[in-house]
Amino acid sequence: MGESEKYLKDALGIRIPEEYGAFMEKYGNKLAADPLTQKSWISGLGDREFVVGTTQAFRARVPGFSSENMVIGWLGMKTIVMNKVYEEIDNYMMLDTKSGAILAIDSLGVMEVIAGDFDGWVSFELLRAQLKERYQSTLTVVMFDNESKAKQARENLINLQRQGHIDLEDMIVVVKKQDGDVQLRQEHKPARKGGLAGSITGFVVGSLFFSPLIGAVLGAVAGALPASLADMGIDDQFAKNLSQKFKPGCSALFTLVRQADPERIKEAFLGFGGKVLVNSFNKETETRIQAILDATQVEAE
Repeated sequence: MGESEKYLKDALGIRIPEEYGAFMEKYGNKLAADPLTQKSWISGLGDREFVVGTTQAFRARVPGFSSENMVIGWLGMKTIVMNKVYEEIDNYMMLDTKSGAILAIDSLGVMEVIAGDFDGWVSFELLRAQLKERYQSTLTVVMFDNESKAKQARENLINLQRQGHIDLEDMIVVVKKQDGDVQLRQEHKPARKGGLAGSITGFVVGSLFFSPLIGAVLGAVAGALPASLADMGIDDQFAKNLSQKFKPGCSALFTLVRQADPERIKEAFLGFGGKVLVNSFNKETETRIQAILDATQVEAE
């Protein structure tokens, strides 16, 4: 048992789920002591002192709060209606240590399930946080359900770059043919390996670990992700081997973007289709990108 896991167990008197204990042991010192007023390394998660203090406060003040639950982060404010008046109250993130589920719980004790387990919830946020530590450019990976769509998206971005509306650092198109053959095309060759100008092929590994469209989970987050991102010299064959997990007939576009005009991007991709697998900037940006891709044909016109 690690130090953080033991600290939480002794202070709260409950069993700490193994995956959460391992995460806190490895990354707990990067989390905010007060995620309500400080920007946390991962999406509002608090450090162990925050967890203990906030959980004890909920136990004392929220009727029916289970002794098997612990509050692990802050989700922001939510709006409710009380006595026909709209009011804002705090909304927290809670871990059910018995089932392993992640729930949203407000200061009145109202709960809503977010994810079935901690590992499933934290995977994308962990990838996003580690990418932001290593790279200044924003990584976005979009998957399409046919072979040609990623190529069309690539052409759109090339046109935007020619017009000066986007600054691309790197771009890769991956296509999995119906016969299972994987084709990979890199558009921009970096000037050097490693550092901020590293080849985007190094991201193929990390993104595959977290795509719900790819299938089985390929490895544990804590062990596999850092290793995959550390080596920026991953060759094309290795990327192709990992891309075997794509469904036949799918394609994906990997981009590293230094800066872009959001209105021009919206114009070029409104209603384009596709699924955002990961965006390294933040969840809000990822949601906006997905909304543009999902726009109806009427909106696109």
